Parts: sequence; C-alpha cells; structure tokens
Amino acid sequence: MSAGSRSIRGFTLLEVMLAFVLLAMLMGLAIAALANGLRQVRRAQDETKATLYAQSLLDGIGVLAPITPGQHEGTFEAGRYRYQLEVRPTRDPAPFSATPTAVTNAAPASVLYRVALQVEWGEGSAGQRLQFSSLRARVAPVPGVAP
Repeated sequence: MSAGSRSIRGFTLLEVMLAFVLLAMLMGLAIAALANGLRQVRRAQDETKATLYAQSLLDGIGVLAPITPGQHEGTFEAGRYRYQLEVRPTRDPAPFSATPTAVTNAAPASVLYRVALQVEWGEGSAGQRLQFSSLRARVAPVPGVAP
C-alpha cells in the first residue's frame, strides 16, 4: 500500500459548524423552557401566598373581629400584597320558611353579609389579582337585650 492511496475519513469543517449551530439552538430552547418553568413556579408561589393572606382575612371576619359593613384596604409584606375588602348586607338566597311551630320558637333573625375580597400584587398592568367572595351571617341584635 502506498501512502497516497490511503485516505483518512473525518468530518468537514461545514459539518462541524452545522453541529455546533444545532447544539446552540437546542441549548437555547432548553434554557428558555427552564426559564419559563421558573416563572411558573414563582407565579404559583405568589398566588399561594395571596391565597393564604386572603384566607387569614376571611377566617377572622365574624370570629376574631365583628362583622362591620364597609370597605377596608390594607397591605401585607410591606406593601407587596394589597387587598380591598368589601362587606355589605345582602338578601338571603334561601330564606327561612316559617311554619306555625317555628314562628313561636323562632331564633333571632340573622343578617347575611356578602364579603368580597380582592388581593393584588405586582406592578402596573402586569400585576396579578385574585378575587374571593363569601357569605357571613350574624344574629341581629334583639331590642332590649345586651349583647
């Protein structure tokens, strides 16, 4: 065998460059997918925090604090989460049906309140918002009886 007849096969420069371009594109797609996943995790954490703050506010209405109609605003985490709470009397969707025996032994009438809570976080139009709504009942005060 002569030295001229023996050929060494390998990759051409064009093939190597094409392989690097494909690798770079795939790496870019993988990094973008990971970044999107991290954004989704962050959003889920923010929504979970907002839900926990909302639950703590709603759980205390009528239990830790009296039910008072009106609008209330406040913040959590030094202003990162903002809330607007509206409490107003509402009509009972399923009113008590009075029967002759129930009228004589009737409990004091209750007042039903609609509680609407909106929790926001983030800046400007990109801000996030969750809305919650609940009903709360309070026994109406009986005239002449101290609470």
